[in-house]
Amino acid sequence: RRKAHSVGKTILTVVLIILLLAGAGYFVYAYFQVENIKITGTHPTFSNSDIAKLAEIEPKTHMFFVNEDEIKERIEAEPYLEVKDIAKDYPKTLVIEVEERTAAAVIPYAEQYLLADVYANVLEMLTELPAEQYPVVTGFSIEAVNLGKQLSTQDSFKVNVYSEILTALQERELAEQIETIDLTDINNIKMRTREGLDIKFGQADKVADKVKMIKRMIPKLAASGDTTGTLDVTLGIS
Repeated sequence: RRKAHSVGKTILTVVLIILLLAGAGYFVYAYFQVENIKITGTHPTFSNSDIAKLAEIEPKTHMFFVNEDEIKERIEAEPYLEVKDIAKDYPKTLVIEVEERTAAAVIPYAEQYLLADVYANVLEMLTELPAEQYPVVTGFSIEAVNLGKQLSTQDSFKVNVYSEILTALQERELAEQIETIDLTDINNIKMRTREGLDIKFGQADKVADKVKMIKRMIPKLAASGDTTGTLDVTLGIS
């Protein structure tokens, strides 16, 4: 009898332990479920709720099993949005940092126009030039186009130059004054202002200095009535 009693007691103890472990497991599972989605970053034309809806996070998703790559892909299906970071604020909050891309230039492609940001990410495909005044950038050999993705081209260096020039123009508040940028010959970059002034930019060096010179010279030339002709900034002397 003692042996039977001892075995029964052992079994009861094991059952209690299993029940306690199962309860603890369920508590942990239920406690670490996504209940809050916090959206951060700068996205003026998209509300936090808009972005949360794009994320499509299923109710009761466990924090340990959140698929960050899928969330990023779903949000970035909207070409104007870029997910910068996804972080977990335990026990129940998922923090998603999202930045809104802004148009910086138009790139002709086939019989269309690609509206792109400063990193050559394609935001829209248009059948005609937009009403807004963006520089029209030519000279790329484009292999493929996907909305929300960077131009597919073997001219990776040109993409870098494009980004550097557009960023410098925006910083100097010159982008709207530039009508065209020709990157066909990367050693002989050309621009043209909306007033008809041709700009010899030359090589893709000293970009900040060259843009600074353009910024300084355009008002001077306009004041003297020289809105056409050619401005040579190839030396990059600011």
